Amino acid sequence: MPTWREHIDINLAWRVALCAVAAVVVGLGPTWPGHRFPAVGIICLIIGCWPFLAEAFDDLRYAHMSMELSMLLAIAAAAAIGEWVTALMITTFVLVAEILEDLSMERGRDALTDLMAFLPDSVRVRCNEGIIETTLAGVTSGDLVVISPGDRIAVDGLVETGASEVDQSRITGEPMPVAVRGGDRVLAGSVNHGGALEVRVEHVGANSSYGQIVEAVRSDQDSPTPVQRLSDRVATWIVAAAFLAAVITWFATRDLRATISVIVVAGACGVAAGTPLAILAGMARVARRGAFVKGGVHLEQLGVLTGEVG
Repeated sequence: MPTWREHIDINLAWRVALCAVAAVVVGLGPTWPGHRFPAVGIICLIIGCWPFLAEAFDDLRYAHMSMELSMLLAIAAAAAIGEWVTALMITTFVLVAEILEDLSMERGRDALTDLMAFLPDSVRVRCNEGIIETTLAGVTSGDLVVISPGDRIAVDGLVETGASEVDQSRITGEPMPVAVRGGDRVLAGSVNHGGALEVRVEHVGANSSYGQIVEAVRSDQDSPTPVQRLSDRVATWIVAAAFLAAVITWFATRDLRATISVIVVAGACGVAAGTPLAILAGMARVARRGAFVKGGVHLEQLGVLTGEVG
């Protein structure tokens, strides 16, 4: 399985390094052509913000407050009052959050890859001419598949002849092999640990139990987790509260710098970075206990179940 280093987006990684170095350079000064408009800070800020600039613009166009848009507002506010180091550091945290989110999603994609690679590419089918080997795609409902000891079962079906013990842990979660004989049902994704079996095919490919699991995991990759949707709602509340506080600050102080400083606080980079980081940490902790969670959605569901049982 690829390591976390192989999953890191190189473009995001060098942008993080660029913004961090620029923050140090601008902070230590002197900067060219001047302290108020340092070319190094402005250029690096534009480069750093570019990955989420388009997404934030779409959110703004559709009047949808997201985490990216809230932090872009904070970055723009910091730059407006000349706090270039603050703007660069917020950008750095945003990019780090993007990397953490990508790592969380890649863990789920790795699980999907493992699932898809588990089934054998070819199976043996009994026909009038004897036993022939064919591709899994060439197997249809009603075929009689021959499964030798140690083979991975590629289809859902009923055992017609033979008796064995089958490991169904990848499908049902049951840790011990299950005894099967004539008339019993076996599931795709299981492993035959005992004697030879001949199985009459009922479902194969996407229609099999294993295929449905693969499709469910695939669809999970395209949908945000509930906690990520919650973080976007939190961003909306934070920005709304910050703008209200900024209005109050302006009427109370008539100080533009103090007013904009309040808007800078609206950058909820802690929430943005904390969400994927918490998911990664949870998945790693579960893995250390001998289990593997295929994505953030499943981790949240596990947390709900644990709370109900507790």
